[in-house]
Amino acid sequence: MSQQLHSKNSEFDGSDIKNQDSKSHSDNDSTKTESSVEEKKSFIDKWKTSRFWLIKGGFYVLRSIWMTVMVIGGFILWLISFLFI
Repeated sequence: MSQQLHSKNSEFDGSDIKNQDSKSHSDNDSTKTESSVEEKKSFIDKWKTSRFWLIKGGFYVLRSIWMTVMVIGGFILWLISFLFI
């Protein structure tokens, strides 16, 4: 078997290190990213913490209906699973 001395795959050129942005590792950018993530609330969180009682009440009503449907559906699936035992 012959040994390849000048193979492109075996040479290290450091291209992955050269392509990294030096600004991405600074502490200031990481705090900006964390604060922007914290500021964005999801649709559900906005409804849950709304100051208007109609929106907040609608959230709890819809969540209760959704939970009831999921519990009934889970119970039906649990009963169906006994058919295959």
